[in-house]
Amino acid sequence: MPPTTLPTPTNPPPRKEGRSWSRMIRRANNISTVVALLICVLFVGAVVGYFYSLSTKKTAVPAKTQVQTLSQEDIQKLTDVSTSLGNSNQTLNIGANSLFRGKLDVAGDLSVGGHFNANGPVTLSELNISGTTALSGLSVGSNLTVSGTTTLLKGLTVSQLLSVNGGLNVSGAASVNTLNTQSISTQTISIAGPLTIGHLRTQGATPGITAGSAIGGGGTVNISGNDTAGTVNVNTGSGTAAGILASVTFRAGFTGGVHVLLSPLTGASAATPVYVNRTSSGFQIRTDSPPPAGSVLAFDYFVTQ
Repeated sequence: MPPTTLPTPTNPPPRKEGRSWSRMIRRANNISTVVALLICVLFVGAVVGYFYSLSTKKTAVPAKTQVQTLSQEDIQKLTDVSTSLGNSNQTLNIGANSLFRGKLDVAGDLSVGGHFNANGPVTLSELNISGTTALSGLSVGSNLTVSGTTTLLKGLTVSQLLSVNGGLNVSGAASVNTLNTQSISTQTISIAGPLTIGHLRTQGATPGITAGSAIGGGGTVNISGNDTAGTVNVNTGSGTAAGILASVTFRAGFTGGVHVLLSPLTGASAATPVYVNRTSSGFQIRTDSPPPAGSVLAFDYFVTQ
């Protein structure tokens, strides 16, 4: 029996390595392309959404500046009691004249662009005015405090007590029915009617005085008082004569002619006939008869203009 011949095994054809790598590369490129397209789509969508949101914000009307027009139905609601229109973020513009016959309460600020006219009384707990205010009548029931300068162009009537803690300057005429004061310092005072004074006290610097030739050798003079009133003392010496006993010079000259009243204080001064020559700047005590030697001649004087 002839021997059995076995078939020779066939080896599989060798793989083509180059084709497998090329297929893998093509698949990877396809995936990268798809991913890139997805990224582009997402980026474009994000950009479009961003600019769309910006355009929406620019065209939107802020809530605080919303202005709405009332319908006829809304206007009719204004006549109802306890009707609320809109909210605090809205603005209500009324072009026509408005008349409130009842009470008007404003919870927030009230701004008036034009004139504010009140035909009746106005009650304010606090009033701050930064500009000029014209008032035809002002009635203040409580205290009125003015921190700045106050100018009154017309008359001021005070029914009760007026207290002035600082200085009071009156450039024009002041008419006072009754004036009670502890101290008055004035440069010029004019009184048309009677003047009642409990005590009259004058003050000022002492005038100057010089001795005349009539007092004789060794005689002296002195003065005490002021330009209005005082005392002149003349101490005569030896060899007295007629003439000027003393010359008095005012510290502040008067604006016109003066009147001088002399009153003798001693017997020697009463026995000596004296008279005065006066000017706006002072006066002289003169005699036409020689005064007694070694005597004291004292005179009180009172000067008015």
